[in-house]
Amino acid sequence: MHPEIFHLGPFVLRSYGLALAIAFLVGIWLATREARARGWDTDQVLNLGLVVLAAGVAGSRLLYVLGHVGEFQGRWLHVFALWEGGLTLWGGFLLGVPAGIWFCSRHKMPTWEAADILAGPTALGAAIGRFGCFLNGCCYGTPTKLPWGMRFPEGSLPYQQFGNQPLHPSQLYNVLAGLVTFVVVTAVGPKLKAPGQRWWLMLGHYALLRAAVDTTRYYEPSAYILHIGGTGIAESELVGVLLAVWSAVLFFLMGATANAQMVPSASEATTTPPAG
Repeated sequence: MHPEIFHLGPFVLRSYGLALAIAFLVGIWLATREARARGWDTDQVLNLGLVVLAAGVAGSRLLYVLGHVGEFQGRWLHVFALWEGGLTLWGGFLLGVPAGIWFCSRHKMPTWEAADILAGPTALGAAIGRFGCFLNGCCYGTPTKLPWGMRFPEGSLPYQQFGNQPLHPSQLYNVLAGLVTFVVVTAVGPKLKAPGQRWWLMLGHYALLRAAVDTTRYYEPSAYILHIGGTGIAESELVGVLLAVWSAVLFFLMGATANAQMVPSASEATTTPPAG
């Protein structure tokens, strides 16, 4: 855990903010590289990335603040202190996706092909951002007896909650989930024929892994919306599972539609025999 990189007078470089900046720069580099390979206008893709990033960060912060209103009572200006941490991933999708669709419609860009270009960078960006969470000490896990359980320093949020107990490094699990998703999308993506399939593969794969990781993460009691036996199911877990199912349905529907369009109709397949 290392929330601050260095101080320079009043300026403080925070690891969480640095991770977000690196995630964006790496993601844009990957997206523009693929756009160039497709013969797209890289400036348009850059602008699309900026719009999606701005809307995604706003949505992530908004959903976090709405779920932690008490944390900001009497200190409302801290709502804008993104470098302190406090972003909810699904909130980013909630605003980022509509913003991307709007931009593509406005600039006459093929929406699903644009989404495919952003699929890999989104997964890798999520991984880099979660490493920022680890350095910041937020989004921590629950106690574990596994040998890789991690202890956080006195004064940190994890220490305030659990003391010196070893905890699941849930942030690093999420880093791994993003990296694995990026590798899967990079390997499988070029083999997919239907526009949009790469995006839904990314979202479904990551959402499922994220739901699994969230079973090891600490959430406030109010975040649990279902209880099955003695096990609580957090809102983010349920959202992850539902998103994975929804993504799988659209992935296969898009593939089936593309295959149907490639198969010639009976009338097209029948040729008139030459006159003898």
